[in-house]
Amino acid sequence: MNDSALPLLVWQDLVATLMRRRKLIAAVFASGVTSAAVLVALQAPTYRATAKLMATAERTQIVVSPAADSKPTVDRVTVEYLSSEVALLRSPALVREALEPYRERFNARRNEPAPLAQRLVAALNSVILLPTKIYRGIHGVPVGDPFERWVLGVAKDVTITPLGKSSVIEISYAGREPEWTAKLVNELASRHVERRARLNQTLDARRFLEAQRELLATKQRQAEEALGAFYEREGITDSVPDQQAVLHTRLKDWETALVNADTELAENTARADFLANLVKQPRAAIGGAAATTRLAQADPRQLVKSRIAELALQRSELLSKFAPTSIKVQDLDRQIAEAQRLLGADSTTERGLPADLGTADQGLETELAQARTQMAAVKARKDALRAHIAEARAKLDHLDQIASEHERLDKEVAAAKETFLTYVRKEEEARFSNALDESRIVNVTVAEPAQVPIAPEPSKGPVVLALAAALSLIAGFVMALLRDRLDPAVKSAAEARRITGLPLLADIPG
Repeated sequence: MNDSALPLLVWQDLVATLMRRRKLIAAVFASGVTSAAVLVALQAPTYRATAKLMATAERTQIVVSPAADSKPTVDRVTVEYLSSEVALLRSPALVREALEPYRERFNARRNEPAPLAQRLVAALNSVILLPTKIYRGIHGVPVGDPFERWVLGVAKDVTITPLGKSSVIEISYAGREPEWTAKLVNELASRHVERRARLNQTLDARRFLEAQRELLATKQRQAEEALGAFYEREGITDSVPDQQAVLHTRLKDWETALVNADTELAENTARADFLANLVKQPRAAIGGAAATTRLAQADPRQLVKSRIAELALQRSELLSKFAPTSIKVQDLDRQIAEAQRLLGADSTTERGLPADLGTADQGLETELAQARTQMAAVKARKDALRAHIAEARAKLDHLDQIASEHERLDKEVAAAKETFLTYVRKEEEARFSNALDESRIVNVTVAEPAQVPIAPEPSKGPVVLALAAALSLIAGFVMALLRDRLDPAVKSAAEARRITGLPLLADIPG
């Protein structure tokens, strides 16, 4: 036989083998398809419930920082933000938290007799998972609590899917009971929102800010007490710059008044010297009969009394504008006192005068007395002004010495107040944010809660049966070839050539 005919013989031999073992192939195919059909029939219909969450960027996040210009921030909805939400939703911890209220229900249902179909499926799963159980037993891996196994099983069936380029996340779960499926999905969504609220919750930050506020209130009080003690120690009632400004103003006024007093004293001194010279001159030189007549008509006591009345009137006018301790009022008081003293002295002198002295001499002496009275008052005013100026300059020197200490204490009080107010504002921000968290106003909201599904999911039975049929047919072919290979009888020309190693001369069909 030609070698070119060998491939044809191989294929003919393969077909012949399959035909010879067709019963085996049919048995394997039928058993596989039947098993798949039974499994499909045993599988209860599943119901899928779906909820949608929406991630937003409406809530602000407070910043725990001592900086006064730190403001609450708003997280943008980015890919990383959505990825973190998906990771939190997929965590078994969330499923465990959602299933925890139903632990007793789960334990009660475990003790109830299961339907036949579920028992068959459970038995089949036990057979399939037998190698896993053996492996766990060899390595001492704990089996785990039934509730935890339930949690892991539910977590594997929960599907979390971000929808396209939106900020919507879909939560879905397929189960046998439609009401329970919808309830579980809604519970997962609600628990996730609560968890987000707890993560955002600023209760710890609020407590921290409250503690800092109390500490800063104490520091502010201590700074104010230190400043008050400084005021009491230095005998001042206002800030040093204000005291310096007031003293500079008063010092300027007193220096101006001192210059005016010097001028007034010079005028009164010249007038007194002139009158004193007149008194020393003879009567005829005073100015003749007219002057004598004018001076004779003047009563010295009456002139002094008129001066006292004039000064009293001026004092009354000044009291309507100034305090009794004012320099101008005190100056008038000294002039009045000096005039009253001269009035008493003039009375004594008048009683002791000779009868032959003329009234002209008395008038000159009266005017001289008035001039000297004014001189005495001006000198007293100058002495008072010098004392005030010296005292003011001494106070200014002292204020200059304590200005740095006052500035330091004043800055400490201002800084303590500013920091205290900053933490008060931040505490209010934390309180408001905490109130929002307690009200579950967070950046993740349930946009669409899960509804109870009214129809089961489309069955995958046809796909399973088709796949089972294909796999069963392949398995039948493989088993047929193995069975034929293990058969010691020579069943074809190709097999005879392979066994003997001799060329095939002819093939006589039987």
